[in-house]
Amino acid sequence: MKRALAAAVLTLALAHSQASKEQNRTGIVLPSPQLLQCRSSACSQLWSEEPEPGAEFPKQIIIDMNHNCIYGFTVLYDKSISMDAVEAAIDERYKKWAPADFANSPLRLWRVEPEKLVIQLSVADKKDQKRNVAEVGTKLVIFLPFGGRSACANP
Repeated sequence: MKRALAAAVLTLALAHSQASKEQNRTGIVLPSPQLLQCRSSACSQLWSEEPEPGAEFPKQIIIDMNHNCIYGFTVLYDKSISMDAVEAAIDERYKKWAPADFANSPLRLWRVEPEKLVIQLSVADKKDQKRNVAEVGTKLVIFLPFGGRSACANP
């Protein structure tokens, strides 16, 4: 458990130092959904693809683990990044799995059947800020495998 946590912290620290070197940010970098249900050393690939120069990196990634297995993560993008930009980055890869019911909702959802995961996009509000989740306006992207925490029980 300590090794997996140390690896995650190191990976995030490297990503943060890389992000701070970027000056002109343009694209949005998404985390790799392969992180879901990965176990310890298999969790090294943090980004879904090679980030383009000037890409927007997440401000923070919160990882949910159960017995050395990642069963979900919440990605926070700075409030200066538009909801449309984050949605477009997710749509680029997952648009066909976005239910039409959420097209005009403040909450966006993608149910990706082939990868057995759900992605939720929302904007932090005053309640989130009061609970110390995120500052108002921060974009929250939640990745969960089908079954949530119980997905880790099935290696």
